[in-house]
Amino acid sequence: MLITVKEAADLLGLKSRGSIYRKIKNQELPYVESADGPMLERDRLEQVWNSITRKRSDSPRPLAERTAKRPTKPPEPPEPTRDDLPDYNESRARSEYEKANLLELERKQKEGQLLRREDVQQAWAAAVNITRTKLLGIPSVAKQRIPHLDLEEVEVLTGLLREALEELAAGEMRR
Repeated sequence: MLITVKEAADLLGLKSRGSIYRKIKNQELPYVESADGPMLERDRLEQVWNSITRKRSDSPRPLAERTAKRPTKPPEPPEPTRDDLPDYNESRARSEYEKANLLELERKQKEGQLLRREDVQQAWAAAVNITRTKLLGIPSVAKQRIPHLDLEEVEVLTGLLREALEELAAGEMRR
């Protein structure tokens, strides 16, 4: 028994006829040309279709399930309850609070009470470098001011200062 492409699409449970037309065009699906367009053999259609298409699951849907009429209208979503909706006054108050915070931050920045993070990091790094340089210069200044210090004693001072600086850099303070 021969059926039309539309009937074949309904029988196979397809949403459109495009995939059937593609299989006919690629000569994967046998058909007979008629005045109404391509006609397909109903008896072998399901078997041929399953052999040329990839299955989505191990167990195909029964024919009755595929040929059943689809509902025309999707089910309606449940109506939102009062608990799902945000409280308008609470949302508005939160929004106003955030706007006020932003305005306060902008005001403090313009008055010079608030600094950019990059500027603070740069200033802190410069202060640390100056302090490090001054501390590492102590042994040579001590050698100049206390002339009777030996080179070994100056090296001991240098080692102690470097050790203290390394501990500070590592964040490990001994008590």
